[in-house]
Parts: sequence; C-alpha cells; structure tokens
Amino acid sequence: MIIQLVLCAGLAFALFYAYLQRRKSRAVSLGIMLVSAAGILAVLAPNASNAVAHAVGVGRGADLVVYCWIVITLLVSVNLQFKILRMQHNLTVLTREIALHRPVATGRLPEGIAAGRAGSPAEARPGAGPGW
Repeated sequence: MIIQLVLCAGLAFALFYAYLQRRKSRAVSLGIMLVSAAGILAVLAPNASNAVAHAVGVGRGADLVVYCWIVITLLVSVNLQFKILRMQHNLTVLTREIALHRPVATGRLPEGIAAGRAGSPAEARPGAGPGW
C-alpha cells in the first residue's frame, strides 16, 4: 500500500510537470502525460496491466512495463543526442560568425598569446614541445 502511494505521487508529479511544460514541447508533454497516466493505472490496477500484456503477447504486466521503459529510454537518448549535435553545430556557426565580425588587429597577437610567454601550449604540457 505504501509503495502504491509513493509511485502514484511520483507519477502525479511527472504528470503535473508535463502539463506545465506543454507550451515548450507539445509532443514530449503529451507523451509524458500518457505514460504517467498509464503508470498510475498500472499501479492502482495491476491486473489491468496483466490483461494488456496478455493481449499484446507478453507474459506479465511487469514485463510489459519494463519493455515499454526500455523503448522510451532509447527514444529519449536518441532525442538528446540529436539535440546535442544541433547545439554543437549552432555553437560552431556562432563562433565562426563572431570570429569574422571581430578580427584581431593585423600583425599583433592578443595579450598573453605571444610566443615564448608563460602559459603557452608548449609549457602547459610537461615534456611537450619541439623535442618530443
């Protein structure tokens, strides 16, 4: 009984959070809301998840929940990977634009980058430099 309360509270929080985030991403919010509602149903009526599992050819409701969790986790991972790649691309484009609009004065290096000064890349790595 206590575990049902804890699980329902967590799923209700996820449902509420998805509702609050619905303007940012409708598809993701809808997916989270559906999964949370199905989770609450499975917690409160475990026999219903068994019936659904048997209907789709899975032995137990708990197994069906695990299989669904694996698929959802993979989809979220792929989605995050695509977002990271898009952010890296945007950062590269932005960096190029800034570099083209703020060129360094010709013939001068910025302070601290002059060759042979402390903090140069050759001094940053012990043993690195012309004789490695």
